[in-house]
Formats: sequence, structure tokens, C-alpha cells
Amino acid sequence: MSFDNSTLTILSVVLLMVGFWVYFLWLNARSTKKIIMQVSQQQSIISHNESVRLLCRAIHSLQPDAHAGTDYIVSEGGPDQVPYIVKWLNSRIPQPKHEEIEQVLKNISDINPEKDHAVQRLKEYPSIRDQLAAAYNARQGDYTDQIKLDEIIRKVKEKYPKSESDEHL
Repeated sequence: MSFDNSTLTILSVVLLMVGFWVYFLWLNARSTKKIIMQVSQQQSIISHNESVRLLCRAIHSLQPDAHAGTDYIVSEGGPDQVPYIVKWLNSRIPQPKHEEIEQVLKNISDINPEKDHAVQRLKEYPSIRDQLAAAYNARQGDYTDQIKLDEIIRKVKEKYPKSESDEHL
């Protein structure tokens, strides 16, 4: 079987295009993996350190569209053990100034945790694991667990409603 020059040229171009496409997918997968690892690492720091959690809460109250791991990176703390923003990644969202963050942190620290609806709700909400399992089962057609969890969440929200002072957080 022999190929003429035009067939070989077309075959070469197609193979080259497939090669670029595979390379592009590989780069995209690498980039996505890096972002996932970054978000995972940030979520781990946030979930294990109350000071970091408060910093992220303050940032979120100033910039509601900014998210740790994708829009900014936080650290547990330097030599003075105070958490801080290591790097602001999103140029479309302005980075809050240190003074703004300090003011919001002061406002947050003035909130009594025993009366803060978010703190109280978190203590009684079903675990994330249970919520994910119920969501999976619901996607498979079994809504039993989802209905039970939704009812628990509804009751917790009724038990600990948002107050007017919580609306800014």
C-alpha cells in the first residue's frame, strides 16, 4: 500500500493536531491537579486552625467572591503565629487592606460564639460525610436519607435563626 504526497501531508497534519491536543489536555490536567491540591491544603489549614478560619471569614465578609485556595493563599502564621495572606491570586478581586481585615476581625471577635447562629448550627448539622452520602443516594434515586437530613437541617435553622447583626457576616 503506497500513499501519495497529499495523503501523507494530511496524515501528518492530523497526527500533529492530535499531538497538540493531547499535550494541551496534559497541561490542563496538571494545572487542575495543582489547583485541587492547593484548595485541599488550604481547606485542611482552615479546618484545623481557628485563627485561620477567622481570617478567611473576615476576607469573605469583605470580598464574598474570594475563596481560599483559588483566589488567595493563607498561612497559619509566621514567627508571631498570626495567620496572614501569603499571596493574592485573583487580580479581578481587590485584595482587602490589612486595616479592613483587622476591623472585620474585631467585629467578628465581638460576636458571642454561644449566640452566633453559624457556630450553633455547625454543632448540630449532620456531618459532611452524611450529607454527601445522602446526596449520592438521592442521585441514584433513593431520597430517604436526603429527606431526613433536609428535615434535620431545617429544624436546626429554625432553632438558630440569623439575627440582624449576623446579616453582614
